[in-house]
Amino acid sequence: MASYLNIREAAEYLGISPHTLYKLVERSEVPAAKIGGSWRLNPAALDEFFSGKQSSPAKSPELLIVERDEDLRRTLASIAMSRNARAQLAGGTDDAEMLLSAGWVPDLILYGVPDDMGEAFDFMQRIRAVSKDCRVAAMVPPERAADLKDLMAHGWMIVLPTPVERPEMVNLIASL
Repeated sequence: MASYLNIREAAEYLGISPHTLYKLVERSEVPAAKIGGSWRLNPAALDEFFSGKQSSPAKSPELLIVERDEDLRRTLASIAMSRNARAQLAGGTDDAEMLLSAGWVPDLILYGVPDDMGEAFDFMQRIRAVSKDCRVAAMVPPERAADLKDLMAHGWMIVLPTPVERPEMVNLIASL
């Protein structure tokens, strides 16, 4: 796995002040992902961006990863960062709703569907109350995919079988 830099380390790497880099990251002008409340930056993505090879950092897709399994959340965030996407992580639907209620609408929500389908249904309704256009990728074991049929009536949604394979996730993020 690649080694990612925090704001201070990335600023030192780039030869700019941490304050300047933080402002660039907050404005989506530099590719980064927020993990556990801290920004992480991929040195290779920074090199590509600052060498002018990356065309438009403002168009980097924004993801909300809603998953209870911390290891899976971090893996998905790492995949997102490798594709120059920005990712916010939520350990559950309550955390996700706080982010969404602040008016932020991501390009894609990666949602690890819990065993309680009622909870999943309620969360999808709340997502649609915020945005009817937000795409949702529901991550669920293949044997439970049929349970999501009713959820699909709530707007754009795809079902990803778990465990999620890296190529599938890379292709999904690249399609945004």
